[in-house]
Amino acid sequence: MKQQIEQKVLDFFVNSHDFNGISLRNISEIFSIDYRQSIDIIKELVSEDKISIQSSTNPHIIGMQHYPKQSQLDILEQAKDITVTYREFLNTRIAVENTEYPICLYPSMQLLSEKRNVENYGYAYYSKRLALGEPQLKPIFFDVEVLARYYNDPRFEFQFEDYSGRIYCKYDEQENPMLRDEDDIYLKTFGLGFDKENNRLAVVFLRYLHNLTPEHQIYWKGKERTDDCKVLEEYYQNAILGNWTFSYSLFSAFLGELKCLNDLSKHIFKINLFHESFEDEKRPSEFTFFFIPTLKNYHDFIHVLDKMISENINKSFFKNKIELFTLTEENGINIKENKGTLRLLEEWLTSIFNVKGDGSVAGIIKPFKNVRSERQTPAHKVKENVYDKTLIDKQKETISNVYNSMRQLRNIFSLHPKAKDFEIPDWLENGKLTNL
Repeated sequence: MKQQIEQKVLDFFVNSHDFNGISLRNISEIFSIDYRQSIDIIKELVSEDKISIQSSTNPHIIGMQHYPKQSQLDILEQAKDITVTYREFLNTRIAVENTEYPICLYPSMQLLSEKRNVENYGYAYYSKRLALGEPQLKPIFFDVEVLARYYNDPRFEFQFEDYSGRIYCKYDEQENPMLRDEDDIYLKTFGLGFDKENNRLAVVFLRYLHNLTPEHQIYWKGKERTDDCKVLEEYYQNAILGNWTFSYSLFSAFLGELKCLNDLSKHIFKINLFHESFEDEKRPSEFTFFFIPTLKNYHDFIHVLDKMISENINKSFFKNKIELFTLTEENGINIKENKGTLRLLEEWLTSIFNVKGDGSVAGIIKPFKNVRSERQTPAHKVKENVYDKTLIDKQKETISNVYNSMRQLRNIFSLHPKAKDFEIPDWLENGKLTNL
């Protein structure tokens, strides 16, 4: 009987499409033996490292780990007292166990390594690992540049915000994939992790790597990291524990401040300060940390950031508030020249809010001007693209500075008498911010 139960557990797992386990109670029903007696046999198989159990709210997958033998034996002994309630549903009798943590049985990794043939998985390396009993929610870490292939190819839909994202192949108007079958992938979720030196990593739970084609599993395997790494806490809380996390990257906080400032402007002056708030799908894909720290990627980031700030300022906002142009005389001819948007913003703010030193208008506008100046550098010079990790810290400093300036601008607008009844989103005031 023991060998028959072992074989049944093995066959059930092997024939499952999603690497599922068989219910503990099914064993006694299949073999027509006493439920408590079946548990004693299964305990023997656990002791012999032939069977492993999962007991949780979702025991139908091997979740995060295989538990120690003694823990499994204790859980099985306690399971002898679990009773069953039978209910009728659509003329069908359904058995419901009276426990929050039902139990499923799996062949042990040792048994699978001895008896399961995984040749049919071919080059699907991560699918093979699941087939050999590795936990489905085991985090696998990769050099972050593994994402660049998808980020840089417009035929992939690459979505990323703050600390998590997903990737899938785009389809044309006839619902045909825009890429060959080998590239028709769907990665439901990926997140951020870090190594010992606090370098960013991509992290994917093993289950979702299974959804990649064999060709792409090979590609990811080439970028895998096996050293000591950790998952970003916010991603783990959200993806594994199902908890909402209330922390935001400086990228999201910058956009939040920009939108709030624009809403305040409309509320007070009946006109937007910015043309666009870049909400949801209008958020530029380049407005994130870059996955490979190259000079080109840094310049692309600066370029889009300047478009979101100086090019986004609405000149009409300043009409009838200050002069929109300057007059200069050259050879007896008056030349009319439009003022730049940042100059308009600084002159108008200075006329209504004059503070010296820290918090001065000039100090607030300076980070915006720095971005404008940096954008003009690659426009006038041809520079070789280089890989430089120091650009990561440079980008962090830049986004931190422009975020602080945008926040100070929002605070200035909120001091206006007409802003008394305007409600600032709580997350902008009290939310936890991270500079990933």
